[in-house]
Amino acid sequence: MKMMNIKEFGISLAFAPGFVFGFWVFMGTLMIKRSTRIKYMLIIDRVFDWFMHHHLMAAATLNLLLCLFWISLLFLSGSLQLCIEEERKSLLSVRSGFPDLEWQLNPWKGDECCSWHRVGCNNITGHVIELDFSSFIYPLPSGSVLNRNEVHPSLFHLKHLEYLDISRNNLSGHQIPDSFGSLTQLQHLDFSACSFKGEIPYQLGNLSNLRYLSLFDNQISGKIPASFVHLRNLKDLVLSMNFISGEIPENIGNLRNIKRLSLYHNQIEGVIPKSLGNLSKMLELDLSDNTIFGGLPETIGNLTELQYLNLSVNQINGKLPDSVGHLHNLIDLGIFDNNIHGDITEAHFANLTNLAYMDISNNNLSVNVSQNWLPPFQAGGIIMHSCNLGPRFPPWLRNQTNLNQLDISNSGISGAFPDWFRSLCLSNMVLLFLSDNKLNGSIPSSICTQRELQIVNLANNDLSGTIPDCWGNASELAIIDISNNKLFGSISRTFGFLSRLQSLHMNNNSLSGTIPSTLQHCNQLVVIDLSCNKLSGTIPRWFGRRLSALRVLSLRSNNFTGVIPQQLSLIPSLQVLNLAHNNLFGSLPPSFGKFTSMMASQNTNKSAPLYGGSIYYLESVIITAKDIELQFTTMLSIVTSIDLSNNNLSGDIPTEITNLHGLHFLNLSMNHFSGNILDKIGLMSQLESLDLSKNNLSGRIPLSISALYSLSILNLSYNNLIGKIPTGSQLQTFTNLSYIDNPELCGEPLQIKCPGDNPTIDNGVAKEKDMHEDDEYGRIWYFIGFALGFVFGFWGFLGAVMIKRSTRIKYILIIDRICGWFMYMQSKFSLK
Repeated sequence: MKMMNIKEFGISLAFAPGFVFGFWVFMGTLMIKRSTRIKYMLIIDRVFDWFMHHHLMAAATLNLLLCLFWISLLFLSGSLQLCIEEERKSLLSVRSGFPDLEWQLNPWKGDECCSWHRVGCNNITGHVIELDFSSFIYPLPSGSVLNRNEVHPSLFHLKHLEYLDISRNNLSGHQIPDSFGSLTQLQHLDFSACSFKGEIPYQLGNLSNLRYLSLFDNQISGKIPASFVHLRNLKDLVLSMNFISGEIPENIGNLRNIKRLSLYHNQIEGVIPKSLGNLSKMLELDLSDNTIFGGLPETIGNLTELQYLNLSVNQINGKLPDSVGHLHNLIDLGIFDNNIHGDITEAHFANLTNLAYMDISNNNLSVNVSQNWLPPFQAGGIIMHSCNLGPRFPPWLRNQTNLNQLDISNSGISGAFPDWFRSLCLSNMVLLFLSDNKLNGSIPSSICTQRELQIVNLANNDLSGTIPDCWGNASELAIIDISNNKLFGSISRTFGFLSRLQSLHMNNNSLSGTIPSTLQHCNQLVVIDLSCNKLSGTIPRWFGRRLSALRVLSLRSNNFTGVIPQQLSLIPSLQVLNLAHNNLFGSLPPSFGKFTSMMASQNTNKSAPLYGGSIYYLESVIITAKDIELQFTTMLSIVTSIDLSNNNLSGDIPTEITNLHGLHFLNLSMNHFSGNILDKIGLMSQLESLDLSKNNLSGRIPLSISALYSLSILNLSYNNLIGKIPTGSQLQTFTNLSYIDNPELCGEPLQIKCPGDNPTIDNGVAKEKDMHEDDEYGRIWYFIGFALGFVFGFWGFLGAVMIKRSTRIKYILIIDRICGWFMYMQSKFSLK
């Protein structure tokens, strides 16, 4: 520190006299002697002439001289040591608190801390003003072993810090130190994804120079500190992904320089304050995924610079204020999943000329615009799921030529597709959701010719006719859902050209013919649901050989015949297999015990399938258990099921099926299976539903069935089972309907008693005899207990008195006093 100051002082002190001395030596020579001045002028003149004739060479020379000048300056500056010794030591201490960063930071070599990796200094004062300790790893890899990071107190010695980023470091268990409030020069402070807990320290309100503050993705709780009102220079405030509660402070309107306010995914409640309208410089406002209630204030329309507005997933009610139409810079509008009601009119869109995306779904809104209205915007995404747009197909969509996402499902639309929609160019369309309406007529062929289309959902309408035979052009298609319509004819062979297809739903139609062999080329298929149609033929063997990614295969309620191909067991990821209600015959292949995804419990952290790149699509499947239809969506990734009911299958149930320890639902009812129920069925520990009813099963119910603790549905009725029904904690919850029509089956809950059971009503003598014997045993043990108690009580006390003389004396005195007291009380009551 002292050496650096001496160097700086010496250079500064010597520069001025050196300049003066050099200047006047030159000027003095010219001024003293006239001949010298003349020679100087002649030299200047000749140099000028030479320069004019050789300006190119002179320019090069001048550039060279300038380069040499700057190089000398750089050399001079490089020779200066800016680092302040106390701050250098503090930096080393701070680094020691972040052992997880060691492999990400370059080694800090030498004493010049201002040249260290991720450290910045003021070039004049030498103070540390920037420190970037952000980690590259987020989210942290599973199973990684982390050291315990901490904020070293030496950090707060760096009083001149203007920029500090410690984001994505594991500081789990730590609270944000109050001392951060002492770094009053800070302009940028980033604590994102550090796992900080506790409340936000109010001392952060002291950082009046702060422009950027992020506490994104921590475990912060408590309220937003009132002291934040002092952060008048703040432009970005990011508190999202925490557990912050309480209301948005009313005085938040004082932060007039703020451009981004992000509070999404917290526990903030209360109403949106009117003062929010004072933030006229706001560009981005995200309050989504909280518990905010009340109406939207009219002052929201004052945020005329706003480009991004997201108030989704709250409890906001009331009407949408007309002032929203004043947000002429708005690009993205999200208010879905609220309780907003009323009409959306042309006034709401009047000035939204820049709107590119809006999601107003899942409210109680009705879009009420004139038939000739043309939106002032060209949107890329319009999501109006569960809004009232009907009864006609919205004509204002015809001029939206930039659409890539359109969701107007469940919006009360009826009738056929308009002609303009059939000819509409959907060249940018990626997602098309028109499900849950009353659309009729045929599917427009224009849909299946769109090269960018990834998801098309026309389910739950009244569409009829045949499926268009042009799907080969839609090469990006990942999901097709045309279920629950009135479509007929065969499945188009052109589906085989969809190499990216992952989900195919055509269930609940009237499709006929066989499954086209071209479908085997769709080797990314995850879900195939062709149930409830009129399809025929055999189940293709190539399902097992070519569709290795398949997780759901449902061919329920068709006219398929033949045997079940054992190749199905080659599908390693198959979780749901439903072949019920067909005409299949033969035996159950032993290879069914090799379904890999059913052999162990599924990972509960695994999410349902996602499709279409960044587009989220939640898959669902229906499983029937005891005539009850169960729909699985978010839990699809962990459910496992085999349903072969209502076929003509026969033979013994193969022992190998008990290898499926992770199977949840097994339904083999209404077939011709014979033999015994498998002794090892208790190994199928995850079974929740077991239906073997209406077969030809015989023998006893194995005792191991009582080990199925997860079993909630059991049906063994209409077989030839014999013997006593096993008992067990779970088995006692089933009624007699689970066992009826097995003539030789006995025991609870049936009324039929098993041989050897003690009668409870008919043989009253035996019952009375048992009760008499119980009484005799009871009396005997009573007297034994009484005798033991007396012996211990008597000799325990008497022994203590006999062993010690002082104890005997005290005992006699106590007895004497008690007797005296009784005599006194007796005489007193006698006198009365």
